[in-house]
Amino acid sequence: MADQVRFDFAVPDELLSEVVAKGRHSEAIADLAVMPGTGEGKPPPLAGILRQYGYAPLALLTAAAIVPNTFGNGISLIGNNLEHSFHIHDAALGALTFAAAVAQLLWAVPLALWADRGSRKVVAGVALLIFSVVAPLMALATNVWTFTFLYLIASVGFNVSETVHNSYLSDAYPMEGRGRIFSWHNLSDPLSLTIGILIFGLVVTVGHSWRWGMLIPLAGIPIALAVFTLREPDKGQNESSHILKASGMDLHSQQEEAPRVLLGSAVTRLLRIRSIYYELAAVAILGFAGTGGPLFGNLYFVRRWGLDTAQRSEVYAIIGLAAFVGLPVAYVLGDRMFRRAPERPLVIAAGCITAYGVLFVTSLYMPQLWMVVTLQLLASAAISPLAICIFLTLAATAPAEMRTICFAMFGVYALVFGGFAGGVLLGAVSDAAGYLHGPTVALTLIGPVCVVGGIMLLLGSRHVKRDITMVIEDVLERHAEGQRRQAGHAVPALQVHNLDVFYGDNQVLFDVDFEVAPGEIVALLGTNGAGKSTLLRTVAGLQHPHRGVIRIAGVTCTYLEPEQIIDRGVALLLGGKMTFPGLTVQENLHIGAYSMRRDRARSGGAVAEALDRFPELAAKLRQPAGTLSGGEQQMLALARVMITGPDLLLIDELALGLAPMAVDRLTDLIREVNGAGTTVVLVEQSVNRAMTLARRAVFLERGEVRFDGSIDGLLERPDLLRPVFLGAATDGLG
Repeated sequence: MADQVRFDFAVPDELLSEVVAKGRHSEAIADLAVMPGTGEGKPPPLAGILRQYGYAPLALLTAAAIVPNTFGNGISLIGNNLEHSFHIHDAALGALTFAAAVAQLLWAVPLALWADRGSRKVVAGVALLIFSVVAPLMALATNVWTFTFLYLIASVGFNVSETVHNSYLSDAYPMEGRGRIFSWHNLSDPLSLTIGILIFGLVVTVGHSWRWGMLIPLAGIPIALAVFTLREPDKGQNESSHILKASGMDLHSQQEEAPRVLLGSAVTRLLRIRSIYYELAAVAILGFAGTGGPLFGNLYFVRRWGLDTAQRSEVYAIIGLAAFVGLPVAYVLGDRMFRRAPERPLVIAAGCITAYGVLFVTSLYMPQLWMVVTLQLLASAAISPLAICIFLTLAATAPAEMRTICFAMFGVYALVFGGFAGGVLLGAVSDAAGYLHGPTVALTLIGPVCVVGGIMLLLGSRHVKRDITMVIEDVLERHAEGQRRQAGHAVPALQVHNLDVFYGDNQVLFDVDFEVAPGEIVALLGTNGAGKSTLLRTVAGLQHPHRGVIRIAGVTCTYLEPEQIIDRGVALLLGGKMTFPGLTVQENLHIGAYSMRRDRARSGGAVAEALDRFPELAAKLRQPAGTLSGGEQQMLALARVMITGPDLLLIDELALGLAPMAVDRLTDLIREVNGAGTTVVLVEQSVNRAMTLARRAVFLERGEVRFDGSIDGLLERPDLLRPVFLGAATDGLG
């Protein structure tokens, strides 16, 4: 089937229906994410894409990346000068580099959050402007502490090109040109390593001081001002339009509200994408080489070959030319490779990083300088397509609304894990091995580390198609929901579509799919361990799914935190003693009103209303909750939950361990709450008890929905009930 839909997108109707309705993983669906073919599979010419979508975004963002990259390479170039000027050793220089890497990390995460929630062009422009103003002030530093402090502030301009820029370009240009757009943008690396570093070295040499090189960032000021004038593209617009067009669907559908996903939830979501998980491990290894290589490579050329600043800048300019050899490979083959086999770019990337490690380490032991330069040039040529390969895969597998955060995570892994090892650890190894041979010994570690990185990328390539499938499922599911709303269908109080949940490596819920109408009571039935409690915890935000969608009143809440879920009008009541036994009844009720703490009038009114609804508690306000009976404690728990005024009430084992009279009273209260308009989803073990409350049941068995319909219909399914409910629960089955 995959071969049938790969090029012409003649997607069978039943296949699309399966994705929308059932969400089954299918590698054939992944082919919707690659570009439509023309002729023999050649993508449309880049010149036409640029004419249609504009030259300015690509040109300005590439220029915005060149300036900080040139400055960063220049800092590595003058490492020896900084040691002499500030009287520091290799380890201290490594620590300085690591401190700057940590600063980049600290800047990267908030900038990524800002970009994903706001305007990426503004974030890119502000970051470059701050860098361009602060970095020149480093020329005035009289000691290493002032230099480092200013460097930490200026670090806001680093790595924006790999996070905010790439996210922007992914949406500013169509998918079929993404590999070539990334290739052009990545020219900032070789340009800064060749022309940029030559200019930096020339400025330092002519000025007879490294301080003159600190003025180069001033060139970023006019570029930053121009970036502010760009148009901000909609996030994920290319994926949605491309996939829907490829599947023959209407491109116009109502857009649903999208609450902000907090950072922790976003990271959890992204780490569950298997290809990204392995890519992050590989990028951490790449950071080891990327941070330690230039810094101690500079010291290697000083101590092993005695090169001065001008000579080192010439050597690095020659080595930097390699990227002009490697990038065209990514430019010409990137989009084609991805289209034919989306996992292939990561396989190529694995070969790139492995070849780099072998060639680079071999170069360190060559007897002639020209041999060293030649092998390092080949190593740089080998690794230059790597970033494009990773970016192509990432742009297709990361959710559009989290794409910038995902790119930022790559920087975090590279700088924290790789930067720490590459900066501090290699510095310590270099110092321990001696002044002359220290850099050589330290840099030798890069070889085996890169081989491990290649293995990680190979492992990640096995998951690419499945991860792309999940993105397409999400697009098609959102589209189907939008079409439903346009058709005038009522918005359900709760929608659970295609839900998979794991605990560690053990899957608990499998493709769970059901909806609950406003004002309805639904009984969630099943065996112990069937996943009922896990399902409620997931809806309440206490557990995040690995796949699927949860909507509350039409709003996607799949990866929201519990405090955000409460704000959406959802409350969870657990069976047993869900109280604080050491606190009084009144204090327990005030805890329930905590979410309304900024509105005292509303908070007090909610507590008073709860006491009117639960008069049994009014006489025991100052009594410790732990001294109440089991039924009274459960009543207190229900009262505390109802203080929040939920529109959707989730109840897990309401009658757990309670006497029949207490159960009857609580059942009456649930009917009263539902009669006031609250939707209820109730986990129950007893079919008979469920019948007294709900008319509809959803039956789970081993994490799968086996039945969704009326309770009367469930009673006619002894194949489901007999293995589950013995004795009284099955008396009515005949």
